[in-house]
Amino acid sequence: MPIKICMLVTNPVSNDPRVRREALTLTEAGYEVVVIGAAAEGYREAEWMDGFRVIRLHQSNFFLSWLQKTAPRLYQTLRHLRRPTLLVLWLKDTSPNLYERLRRLYRSIRKKQDADSHTSGMERNPVMPGPPAPRGFLSKLNAERREILSMIWFNLALAEEAVRHAADVCHAHDLDTLLAGSLVKRRTGKQLVYDFHELYTEQFRKGTKTWAWRLYYSLLEGILAKRADQALTVCDSLGTWVSQRYRVKSVITLKNVPAYQSVPRVTRTGRRDRVILYHGGYFRDRGLEQLIESAQYVEGGRIVLRGYGDCEDQLRTLVKAKGLEDRVSFAAPVPMTDLVRAASEADIGVAPFLPVCLNTQFCLPNKLFEYLMAGLAVASVDLPEMRRIVLGHHVGVLFEPHDPRDIARALNSLLGNDPDLEKMKDNARRAAQLLYNWEKERHVLVKLYGDLVSA
Repeated sequence: MPIKICMLVTNPVSNDPRVRREALTLTEAGYEVVVIGAAAEGYREAEWMDGFRVIRLHQSNFFLSWLQKTAPRLYQTLRHLRRPTLLVLWLKDTSPNLYERLRRLYRSIRKKQDADSHTSGMERNPVMPGPPAPRGFLSKLNAERREILSMIWFNLALAEEAVRHAADVCHAHDLDTLLAGSLVKRRTGKQLVYDFHELYTEQFRKGTKTWAWRLYYSLLEGILAKRADQALTVCDSLGTWVSQRYRVKSVITLKNVPAYQSVPRVTRTGRRDRVILYHGGYFRDRGLEQLIESAQYVEGGRIVLRGYGDCEDQLRTLVKAKGLEDRVSFAAPVPMTDLVRAASEADIGVAPFLPVCLNTQFCLPNKLFEYLMAGLAVASVDLPEMRRIVLGHHVGVLFEPHDPRDIARALNSLLGNDPDLEKMKDNARRAAQLLYNWEKERHVLVKLYGDLVSA
């Protein structure tokens, strides 16, 4: 009977290349793999994908079904009452003193908020601004509380489903499933793998999250990461940080490299401009605004953005406002499996991330390896993991991402030297063929599971 592995994620699985690669590799190695993820519109609740089973859970249904089984009378009451009303009535009946104290506190906060709103139009000290209004902080804290509670409930749902599948190894992807993986390990005594794709507590710009959010997730990771039988991550810097911060014994690096594809080399014809490609998400702090502004200083190249995201409208507006329509264009996104082939039509791949948090400073993104496999020279932000590959294999140049002129300087150094550019493109293909492909990297995962099973 094959060894069974249960992977846990908080997404629908289909567009998560790391999870899909790992699940397929373990399936091909003879393991029975089931991936439990989150339900989403447009996805089936259960299906087979690349030889492994995918199950998607509805988070809201778990709480109600659990309540219906354990407290049917409360469940019936909940169906007819709004949640805040139910909580207030329950608190008033069971603890009237606490109810009165909270009621007075609530009224005092509302009174202060009303006073603040009346004085909001008054002149304030422009040099020494006062602290943020309590309403903003409380609103953020309340939203984070709901987020954390929602994540806890979903982890309970993941754990219940994983226990039902009686897997020999539970594989938790990222910190937001580690609680579920630890519950499964505690209940079944089976092995646990913690696979963190990023530094969860260090992935936001300062001030985005409150101290309470950071404290909760830091304590969660500090307590539970040590309980895993093995830890995995995407690059050495992340592994070293977690090992030192939480005293995790050893973290194995499993890079996010694509399966090897031999793409035809595109021959340059005529005097067309070289193509500078960014493919990926259009999100905040990706450095895309600075990249667009650099286009006015770039000579002999045009920038193509391929992707989608929340910032697309702002980026298009910026291109028009700067009058750069002839130098910056937007291409339609392509399926994950076609990224490398589509990228091969460009000459330079650019990675302009802004290092606004520790997680970004240590980043080693998928797109870097996709650019290499597509045979592109790379223009990258100067960060430790990126520098090691870009300069170590002589595949590109580095720049300061906040400065559009420095981005243009780096791009022009490639565009103005055709022989060196072609040499870097050849080096990129060679590095992808010899080192940075899943056929090479998969042996790390297979060995890890072989050792776990033997133990």
